[in-house]
Amino acid sequence: MAGAKMPNTEKQIERMAVEFKLQIQGQLRRKRKRVSIRAKWTKDGKTWKPSKITKSTYTSNYKASGNLIDSVKVEGKGLDWEVSMLPYAYYVINGRKKGKGIPIKAMQQWIKDKKIKPRDDGGKFSKTSRETMGFLMNRKIKYFGIEGFDFVEPARKDVLKRYSGALTKAVKKDILNII
Repeated sequence: MAGAKMPNTEKQIERMAVEFKLQIQGQLRRKRKRVSIRAKWTKDGKTWKPSKITKSTYTSNYKASGNLIDSVKVEGKGLDWEVSMLPYAYYVINGRKKGKGIPIKAMQQWIKDKKIKPRDDGGKFSKTSRETMGFLMNRKIKYFGIEGFDFVEPARKDVLKRYSGALTKAVKKDILNII
């Protein structure tokens, strides 16, 4: 029985792989509540520390350029599937711990992709550069971190729940054909 072919099961896994990819992409596109942290900073000796912190919630998706969504690849490979996507998916899933910043070039590209323009306290556009804005945002990330978003696990659970009956039937059919 070793190396036995299971064509029905493999076909079902291929269908599940296609659905899994769509579910992952949908998780990234879907708007959900997120937390925004605003801070006023004051100089404390040689370092800057937040003096007034405000937390609020807003609704947004996890898409900046769309590159992560477009990079998702899921292929059915026999009785398994292979998932690949851009390496920074790790940081979207796990977030960023306090004390760790983001590479400045990546931060500046994100600012550009999101079309974020600096504003002053009155809400008017300011002459602050993307470099300065990137530095300030990175300082905040180092201090507070970034909460992660596991967009893979909900997709996996949904696909397994929806396809478990069909997968069981396919496995049963293949086993009966082998016997």
